[in-house]
Amino acid sequence: MTSDTIELVERVRRRLTEHENPCQIAGPVPEAAISAAEEALGVTFPPSYRTFLRTFGGIAIPPHLGIVHDFVGVSPSPPATPEAEAAVHDVVHRTLSARAERKLADHLVVVGMGAQYQEWFCLDVSRPTASGEYPVLMYDARDNALDQQFYEDFGQMLQEVMGFVADSLDQPLD
Repeated sequence: MTSDTIELVERVRRRLTEHENPCQIAGPVPEAAISAAEEALGVTFPPSYRTFLRTFGGIAIPPHLGIVHDFVGVSPSPPATPEAEAAVHDVVHRTLSARAERKLADHLVVVGMGAQYQEWFCLDVSRPTASGEYPVLMYDARDNALDQQFYEDFGQMLQEVMGFVADSLDQPLD
């Protein structure tokens, strides 16, 4: 994830606040929480996703603005109670729930929620690139099936979705 992407996210956040459509940013996640999430899932996160977690933690935008509206993050600390755990929607909870309830393959990690109901954007950790990144595939939970590869990596997904939102916000209202 580049500094241009970080600036783009901040620009979108400011613009959405101006339009009274808040962008929710969870906040930076400590390295220990990132490592614990990797251990819980049995995977190593790619560099772009690790940078995203350390910088933003997680991002949610209004669902009508992008193909991905929830960039799933990591909880900074474990939930203290079962009730708090039920309310957690981080990468570990979403992925483990998807594996249990929808038979999501162990090599897929849910990192984005799509605009359509039960569209999940997943890292395919079985296909690393030389730089340690993974492609992002769309999984349709309604059909329990992989749809297609959407992005080369998490950084590209964040850049393209936020770029689309920024362009949309720059358009004059009719």
